[in-house]
Amino acid sequence: MRKASRSEGEPVAPGDRCPTLARREFSRAQKVAMIKRAMTGAGQILCEGCGLNVTGKVIEFDHVIAEALVLDKSVALTIADGLVLGRDCCHRAPGGKTAHDLADIAEAKRREARHLGIRTRPRLRAAGFAATEPQRSASRPLVKPAAWRRDDREAHHPLDQDDLP
Repeated sequence: MRKASRSEGEPVAPGDRCPTLARREFSRAQKVAMIKRAMTGAGQILCEGCGLNVTGKVIEFDHVIAEALVLDKSVALTIADGLVLGRDCCHRAPGGKTAHDLADIAEAKRREARHLGIRTRPRLRAAGFAATEPQRSASRPLVKPAAWRRDDREAHHPLDQDDLP
């Protein structure tokens, strides 16, 4: 039985994704070709981002242009569209390519929303509390003299030793 086509305004079910929006992945043959491209004459696999020897370590195949930023997904992937990156050195490390890609994707989404005129809800502005006066407890003068402080006692004591008859 053939599935009925979806009309323009209906929501898309999670398992009913449009094939043009699906993520494009590299085939096994393309991955082999990319590994051969990253391999030295001695058989070591080098990270194409930093040149580190990643032989025996976890490697990942990364899209040169983040897949979420590609508009025309009908074009087939080639090995020139991918890089062999070490997971811990270039790809998922802090400040690695994935972090930069996520920032670029978020910026593109914000730019698109701004272009479409979508705004965030304004925050409610309440009256709040009145601003308090700064305490300045270290720089203000003392209000009453301390009995243990000699210079205060001499300056402010009513019965000084010199004034006795």
